[in-house]
Amino acid sequence: MIACGVVTLLFLTFGITAPYGKYSRPGFGISLNAKLAWMVQEAPSFLVVAYMAHNNSSEIRNAPNDCLLCLFLFHYFNRTFIYPLRLRGGKPTPLFVFLMAFAFTTYNGVLQGQYMTQLASMNRQTDLAFWVGLALFTVGWFVNYHSDNTLRSLRRPGETGYKIPRGGMFEYVSGANFLGEIVEWTGWAVASQSLPATAFAIFTACNIGPRAYAHHNFYLKNFPNYPRHRKAIIPFIL
Repeated sequence: MIACGVVTLLFLTFGITAPYGKYSRPGFGISLNAKLAWMVQEAPSFLVVAYMAHNNSSEIRNAPNDCLLCLFLFHYFNRTFIYPLRLRGGKPTPLFVFLMAFAFTTYNGVLQGQYMTQLASMNRQTDLAFWVGLALFTVGWFVNYHSDNTLRSLRRPGETGYKIPRGGMFEYVSGANFLGEIVEWTGWAVASQSLPATAFAIFTACNIGPRAYAHHNFYLKNFPNYPRHRKAIIPFIL
């Protein structure tokens, strides 16, 4: 997963911008309804881990493990069943993008679920890293959720086109929603202190970091009054 993350970072930075959302364009074959594609492609992350957690009879079960499993399922319940239903509009998703996302969420669901239900053996209620990680996850989730709501509220029902997002972390970066998700999974990795969780956090940053940079350039190109002090993904730095 880490190797795939590095390849993805290089491809999305120096190759092409993934052709979905505002970057949808002809020439990428069959396309699917955006809401349906998103719901199905994200579903394995929730369903696979929920199945493993439900059938977990391992002796390693403890409060920290269960807490991290619940946080993972909490995030993906929202991303799978709530977020896509709240989307306004949404350009069609190319089939090959959908298939790659579905393959990744299936693989990651198996990887994280297998580790957390069968292999992890942590008992870290007094471990500072565990609590710092939970705090980071919480902050990241709220930034991500608030940013998604901000983007959703930019358009009234029936409206099309793009507007400058304002408020919250959007005052500092163009990809506030992406920043929130990166902080989320970084916190989850810190709390877990495991290689699978760390690999997921690295892949997340490699995958959505370039998209935040693409968004930043899109805003600069299309809005002459776009705030020049904003960065792409890391406040005051990048």
